[in-house]
Amino acid sequence: MARWLRNVARGSPLTCEVAAKKLGRLSQLLGTTPSGLLDWAVRGLKGLKDALEDLVARLESEEKSPGYILWLGVLPSRGAIRYIHDVES
Repeated sequence: MARWLRNVARGSPLTCEVAAKKLGRLSQLLGTTPSGLLDWAVRGLKGLKDALEDLVARLESEEKSPGYILWLGVLPSRGAIRYIHDVES
């Protein structure tokens, strides 16, 4: 996690600060830590994706704005969830 944040900071310290805040808030909402999210992903992406889908559903039921959900980096996309920072080829 620290390496990823250092690499982001090399590009832009401000972007790094925002990414760290988003990751911290997302972790808090999921009841874990940023490192815990990584461990979760290593154990199995399906479980993490399911948790992200449940989080989006919960935030929508709490009538959180789509902009807030988007700010967290979680996008509802045709019934699936994509994490903005996923590495896609």
